Amino acid sequence: MADSVAKNKILVLGRPNVNKTQIIHSVVSQTPLSYTSEVKSGNDEVEEDSAKIEWTLHTRYYQAQLVFWADHTEQLPPRQLKHMQEWLADPDLHSSTDDMACDIPVDPDMAQLQEHLSEVVDAIIFVFDPTDPSSFMDILPWARFAKLHEPGVLLCVAATRDGKPVDTDDKDGWFDWCVVNGWEWLDLTDTDPDTEYTIERIREALESNEWDGMETVKKTNDTSSNLPDTDVTTTTSTHDDVATAEPLEQEQKGEWDGFDDVARTLDPDRVDAMHHALFSGENEHGDMATVLARLRSMRDEISQMDQSQARSRAAELAMAVAKKLP
Repeated sequence: MADSVAKNKILVLGRPNVNKTQIIHSVVSQTPLSYTSEVKSGNDEVEEDSAKIEWTLHTRYYQAQLVFWADHTEQLPPRQLKHMQEWLADPDLHSSTDDMACDIPVDPDMAQLQEHLSEVVDAIIFVFDPTDPSSFMDILPWARFAKLHEPGVLLCVAATRDGKPVDTDDKDGWFDWCVVNGWEWLDLTDTDPDTEYTIERIREALESNEWDGMETVKKTNDTSSNLPDTDVTTTTSTHDDVATAEPLEQEQKGEWDGFDDVARTLDPDRVDAMHHALFSGENEHGDMATVLARLRSMRDEISQMDQSQARSRAAELAMAVAKKLP
């Protein structure tokens, strides 16, 4: 049973017409997202608008008792909607370290609720429907929460009810806003077979967080022993599914061959510029979520380049990060 006061809650937020509970089910069961199945509680379907699902997360190195809280969002009132439209047009609107996130307009009841949630929530998965651009605007109060309370995981997930691909120019604006404001962008409507926007990436993000109450898994001499089952509990029942132990990726032979030669040809000014792009605006606490989001964005750009250009750009990125090391 998860500790009710531990900071181990995962908010999954979005309008009723997105697959919040199906996404949770896929994350905990490590299965592809289904657009027909429902998460069940006993003989009844869990309501799409609201659900509580307990989960024992097992990794190779630790286990943690977590709780998903799924809830619905609603269309913003006019004043808040206008503010979010301005923020989307200018993603840097609240990027200044001197900016007060409290200036982001929310209802007093929401502000009070967020103060309580900040004590127990350490991850937010915001899900919206890209075929309904207004649904992205619902992120406003949770963007405020993120800036004030800095949860360890912030994911913005584009998903449709039927799983069909969505092609809209709005995605560029949503992506840029997420990168600037420290949210990781995940487009589950992307049909590219090599896309990194997957359910697996959501689970990876949750696994990489340092959860309250996490316990280290004791190593044994039997390296072939199975990991414990992954336990998933709704409000009335428990779902057990076996976590598959993925073998550690073998380092490819020759992966770093020629790196020194490439590094010696780099333009120091380009490396300095990339370093500034990565770490500009970093606050006194490190603002690691923003840096990681920018790193992922740069990595996505590199993946679209030809091999020669990609090697040079990757080397620049490695050197830019190295400049931050003590």
